[in-house]
Amino acid sequence: MTDPDLVLYELAGCPYCMKARRALEDLELEYDSRSVPRSRSSRTAVHEASGQYGVPVLVDRTNDVEGLPESDDIVAYLYEEYGDGQEPPPSGLVGRLLTRLF
Repeated sequence: MTDPDLVLYELAGCPYCMKARRALEDLELEYDSRSVPRSRSSRTAVHEASGQYGVPVLVDRTNDVEGLPESDDIVAYLYEEYGDGQEPPPSGLVGRLLTRLF
């Protein structure tokens, strides 16, 4: 079995991770979710991938992207690379509610 091309390092309950995961799901992209420990100093896999300990972090082997941090950057990258011209959804709860109402 081969490793997936997209890997998301994330922490359960992290709103920034949820934002990145939502973009992956909205674009119907297959990805591997890698849960990381709560303790930042124990996140060796994240550090090896990105050089930092924060999450979320995206790895995209197809495009040689190793360790893209920051949820806004991840969402922008995913929509630019895989969105077929789609615009990313508005950020934040209010923006998402407005798009569903109008």
